[in-house]
Amino acid sequence: MQGRLNPFATFLFASLILIFTGGPVILSLVGSLVPDRVLLDSSKPLFSEGLNFDTYRYVFTGQLPDSYLAENANRAMISDAARQVPRSLLNSGVIALSSMLLNLLLGAPAAFIFARYLFPGKKLTFMFLIMSPLVPAVALVTPIYMMLQAFGLVGTQAGIILVHTAKALPFTVLILSVFFRKMPAEIFEAAVLDHCSRLQAFFRIALPLALPSIGATGLFAFMLSYSEYMFSMVLSGDAATRPVSVVMAALARNTDLSWSLLNTAIFIAIVPTLLLVVLVWRFVVEGLLSGAVKG
Repeated sequence: MQGRLNPFATFLFASLILIFTGGPVILSLVGSLVPDRVLLDSSKPLFSEGLNFDTYRYVFTGQLPDSYLAENANRAMISDAARQVPRSLLNSGVIALSSMLLNLLLGAPAAFIFARYLFPGKKLTFMFLIMSPLVPAVALVTPIYMMLQAFGLVGTQAGIILVHTAKALPFTVLILSVFFRKMPAEIFEAAVLDHCSRLQAFFRIALPLALPSIGATGLFAFMLSYSEYMFSMVLSGDAATRPVSVVMAALARNTDLSWSLLNTAIFIAIVPTLLLVVLVWRFVVEGLLSGAVKG
């Protein structure tokens, strides 16, 4: 009896996870393809007028939807902030990729040193690094803003990149140090016998073995930077440097905005994260599973 219930329970939990994770994505896609006059009219089928791409055309080209050109049409508000979505996506991509690369460049060597070598103050510095994310971000906004203002980095992508790197770096060091610590010591002892320096041992031995974990932590750093809002809002300048999280917050605060346009902006903004889900499964999860199978 228990064996029959287990597959059902697994299917039930998997269905609930799929509904709560994929449901909002599907709803935003459907809402972006249905005009407001159909979306807000419960008596009409959702696709009674076919698929509508007017809001996508407006976001990318600025051309008003056809319903706004008709006389005496009852229409919701069109916001110019939606036109900033493509540019803000590019800004967020540059910021998130730069933050990810800095995290890996700084975090991987630091994690290797913490995991494999002893040095004065190791425990104290490691605890300080790991405990630093527990400080409320709200308490750091003002001092970080003043510090970046002194260096002329407020309103620039470089300032946001530095802050996002600092936020994700403790996680990167923690995860990679655990992985490096689990590597057999015999491998590095053999490297010493082969006259490998510590730097050579890191690049030739530790780094290739840690590629799946490095990929996973790098993607986490990307997602953390891509979705971060508070520091992005405070430190970003005009539309030329504004990340997508700030633009989406401005759209969400507009209560008169067209629902179709809002859903269009939401779906466009989450497309990069959907692509990352594919990359996580293809290059990280499968890499970890194959490594576990090979033993």
